Amino acid sequence: MKTAKEIRATFLDFFAERGHRIVPSSPVVPQNDPTLLFINAGMNQFKDVFLGTGSRDYTRAADTQKCIRVSGKHNDLEEVGVDGYHHTFFEMLGNWSFGDYFKEDAIRWAWELLVDVYGLDPDRLWVTVFGGDEKDGLEADEEAEELWPKVTGIAPERVLRFGKKDNFWEMGETGPCGPCTEIHYDRGPELGECPTPGDPSTAVNADTERVIEIWNLVFIQFNRNPDGSLSPLPARHVDTGMGFERLVSVMQGARSNYDTDLFQPIIQRLSTMAGVPYEASDSASDVACRVVADHVRTLSIAFADGVLPGNEGRGYVLRRILRRAARFGRQSLGLDRPFIHALVPEVVGILGETFPEVAAQEKHIRSLIEAEEKAFQKTLDRGLQLYAKLAADVKAAGATTLDGEAAFDLYATYGFPRDLVELMAREDGLTVESKGWDAAEARHREASKSEGTFGFAFDLRAIEGLPATQMLCYREGQAGTGDGVSTEAKVLALIDERFLVLDKSPFYAESGGQVGDAGVIESEGEGCARFEVEDTQRYGDILVHVGKVVSGSASDLEGRTVHARVDLARRRAIMRNHTGTHLLHKALRDVLGDHVQQQGSLVAPDRLRFDFTHPKAMTQEEIEAVEAKVNDVIEENIAVVTTVEDLDAARARGVTALFGEKYDEKVRVVDVPGFSTELCGGTHCGATGEIGLLLVSSEGAVQAGVRRIEAVTGAEAVRRVQEQRRLLRQAATALKTKPGELPERVAALRKKVKILEKGGSGGGIDRGGQVKALLSQAEEVEGARVVTARLDAGPKDLAAVADLLRNQHAPVCGLLAGEAGGKVMLCAFASKDLVGRGVHAGRVIKEAAALLGGGGGGRPDFAQAGGKNAAKIDDALALAGDLFQASLNARKD
Repeated sequence: MKTAKEIRATFLDFFAERGHRIVPSSPVVPQNDPTLLFINAGMNQFKDVFLGTGSRDYTRAADTQKCIRVSGKHNDLEEVGVDGYHHTFFEMLGNWSFGDYFKEDAIRWAWELLVDVYGLDPDRLWVTVFGGDEKDGLEADEEAEELWPKVTGIAPERVLRFGKKDNFWEMGETGPCGPCTEIHYDRGPELGECPTPGDPSTAVNADTERVIEIWNLVFIQFNRNPDGSLSPLPARHVDTGMGFERLVSVMQGARSNYDTDLFQPIIQRLSTMAGVPYEASDSASDVACRVVADHVRTLSIAFADGVLPGNEGRGYVLRRILRRAARFGRQSLGLDRPFIHALVPEVVGILGETFPEVAAQEKHIRSLIEAEEKAFQKTLDRGLQLYAKLAADVKAAGATTLDGEAAFDLYATYGFPRDLVELMAREDGLTVESKGWDAAEARHREASKSEGTFGFAFDLRAIEGLPATQMLCYREGQAGTGDGVSTEAKVLALIDERFLVLDKSPFYAESGGQVGDAGVIESEGEGCARFEVEDTQRYGDILVHVGKVVSGSASDLEGRTVHARVDLARRRAIMRNHTGTHLLHKALRDVLGDHVQQQGSLVAPDRLRFDFTHPKAMTQEEIEAVEAKVNDVIEENIAVVTTVEDLDAARARGVTALFGEKYDEKVRVVDVPGFSTELCGGTHCGATGEIGLLLVSSEGAVQAGVRRIEAVTGAEAVRRVQEQRRLLRQAATALKTKPGELPERVAALRKKVKILEKGGSGGGIDRGGQVKALLSQAEEVEGARVVTARLDAGPKDLAAVADLLRNQHAPVCGLLAGEAGGKVMLCAFASKDLVGRGVHAGRVIKEAAALLGGGGGGRPDFAQAGGKNAAKIDDALALAGDLFQASLNARKD
């Protein structure tokens, strides 16, 4: 029996022998494609070629692509674990033709590989073709229907017609599409009877486990436009996709994908951890094993490519998946402790060789998963109890629908995503009332703003067929084409008077964390016009300048020769910050260790931001050591060398490449000799001395195991130093001392304040000291501090400390508890900015007080309550901390 590794290699070797370039998988985070949350098909990285906005130096390609399908048009989440062949993460084997071969060769090679090379029984194969669609005005694909018997010898009666739903492939609501022909495999009667007994043709596309689709050959001819219409593409292409997991299942004679060597190591490890045997059945424990095995693969792949769990977009999707897996493990496998992270080594063993970023990031992946598990574990059991009560009440009343508002509290208070609540309800034969949920959710997020949607700012048809933009943004550009900041060019398109395309451009388009250039494009002579560029974006090989016409008219620009000029001062500031980012990255690795890996960055004119893997906060000494290293290199004024090299050669000599980035085969290498060498497509200083000065302005947590450092350079760094010096002198003057003696003077004043505060509170607590102590012990969650503590204080002091915290130390929230005469006093609080994020002190204190046999409530920012059972104070504080953390982790949009 062939292993998955051997089956994958055979596919790639087969197409390499037929003139295909074997290309690496792109990261699962789409590059320069805002229409997608995740890469969901092998063709995503070639979308610009299909649209005619990009090109490659080859016309045939093949690869195995990492894909995630968890939302939108292609969403397999609900089928995962229930059947044996749907997944949230999967590999897609594919081969492509870009205006080269078409239907006949695609069909011939697919059959040859499956039958002659892999040895599949041709009598088990069925083929489907597009049967036409009246609404779209498309006829049946008779060409493909006739080619199958002609080229492969398959019996005509085994070639079946199906409609648009099954045999017209579309990547999303918009984009490249076309008729497809699919190959299905009959796994035999042991996998079930056919809808019409004895007739396997009736099981094709019938969503059964007996006959499954294994390969889809798409003939891309059209683009689906935003208005739903179809328009022909500039050239015809072939895009094939074969689910690797399904192929391995067929090749290994397994009943399901989960019974192959792509999943079994994970499932067996999980089975051992839970003490529950896996029997490949439909039992709750076996379904849970399959769900968890699928989900940990998805999490590992996404985290390895740089995605972080969060409150919106991709991060929230992954948080939902992780919590879904945790719930299955808790309810169906009895795993009441974090366990998903312990499965990562098995994922690395399965996928680490094919996708080396997974192996390289193993420790980071485990850290992220474990931190998320611990955060959710704290509220999981209590949320399950609340759900059980809600479900029991509904059933007792003879109803089948959970009240939407009550169900929403599972999300708002305990962090249960909606799809998880709906899944639990379905398992109990119930539904969730949508109207009530939607109303409660609308109220919950009223104070928050939407995080936006994924989509293009204009109709991409407007740039289809335009030639690639000649990019002149680098100073080492060819002689006569510009100086990197200005050039003469011709306007090829002006869309909605906001989006301008030139035949060549000195502007840098946003990429790799560096913001797009701004500047001016203007025509001269009679009928001159001026277009102010606010941003520059890239779609495939075409640069789009985003801005507005500020003088003249749009007609004075269209088709004209213009002068394009980058805002040079802004560009230089960006260059300082980008080169500074490279120096900072290397200095962080030197000071903290080689475990430091970039997780994200922003290079803007006024600042730089750098996210990196590190398990704890940097000390002041470490920050200063990093600053010193960087500024030493700046002082040396080392010439920055940029070269264009082959990707493999650059990697072979140790050039730093970033996980989650998709590189072309020819790459730019930015080298600060003797210090830093990285792959980078950004614009940089000519020498390190041009940076002037780098000053770290902040360092903090982004996520468990991920830190964020911000810095400024050049004139902005000098301005910050001057501002700090001015504030220091002002403080010294106000306190009537010298700047160098300020620490001693402040310490003396603080001592006096403590005495006064204690006396002023009628013999109460040292409020200022308590605030400092509480903040030092607070837990940091999503950029906010969560304070939970028992104080030896009465209600007046509790309220005063809470007011000091929420009014002077935002973002912060928490619960304070005190005891007097056997009675418990509680005070919950939240700063205004956290209230805007959905944190509600009144809701939290109500839950905490209930544990103490009491009650109470109040506003979202401040609430008080009492209780009787002082022995439960620690439990109440722990619950409050968990609830505040769940609110901070809840989705923003």
